[in-house]
Amino acid sequence: MERKLDVTPGVATGVTAAAQVGDGTIVDVRRGARGLARVLSGHRPPSQRTPDWYDPGLIRADLDPVQFADCLATSGMRHFSLCVQGPPGTGKSAFVRHLADRLSLEVIQKRASDLMSMWVGGTERNIAEAFAEARDAEAFLVLDEADSLLADRRLAQRNWEVSQVNEMLTWIESHPFPVACTTNLRERLDPATLRRFTFKLALDYLSPGQARAAFRIYFGTEAPAAITDLHILTPGDFSVVRRKAKILGCLGDPKAVTGMLRVECEAKQGKARRIGFHF
Repeated sequence: MERKLDVTPGVATGVTAAAQVGDGTIVDVRRGARGLARVLSGHRPPSQRTPDWYDPGLIRADLDPVQFADCLATSGMRHFSLCVQGPPGTGKSAFVRHLADRLSLEVIQKRASDLMSMWVGGTERNIAEAFAEARDAEAFLVLDEADSLLADRRLAQRNWEVSQVNEMLTWIESHPFPVACTTNLRERLDPATLRRFTFKLALDYLSPGQARAAFRIYFGTEAPAAITDLHILTPGDFSVVRRKAKILGCLGDPKAVTGMLRVECEAKQGKARRIGFHF
């Protein structure tokens, strides 16, 4: 199948010459061209490491995240897709990176803004290129802000809004390696998308027990009783507050830290509500 690469003739010539030294396969040429083009353009991918202080026990989901990761790791399965949804800060991307670590796979992470194009057909081409890049690298593809790429087609006003969803669904089904889509806005996804994913995981705010455990992990001390009054805490809140408290010099002050966590909760819009995939 013919594919185009956005590289200059000079880059293409150099990569082709280098490939001839090795096996000279088209995969070598494509992979080399992409890598060299990213270097020359100054492209730097976001960090793909599992975040500091990450603990899968702090993921609250409708599936046991630890057991789920164990099952995938022992099964050896590589051809699967995963939709992870939940409020901001609940650990969607972090969990997927942890899962990739368990599977010993590199992560290629793309945001919707990386793929969206102002040109007709450009988004579809970028989507295809992202999947091709992940396939060539045999990597775990992570697509953040997936609601922008899989928006409800019933609300579409332009043809390209439908075609980009169709492109995404086609690749999700045919891609031979793991792909995960994350979203804060599950309700905006096209209804047909859910049945295309092998697994669907809904994340929620920390339980009281998890909030106390997070306090011990992030701050090295037992949580004050007031922590149980904060019902919409996420691992992301603890990460932000730890950085803030360290800068302000109050990392060892449980009362001050709890106050900062309260501010994070109050800054969130709306109230906590039950989430998940409901049919």
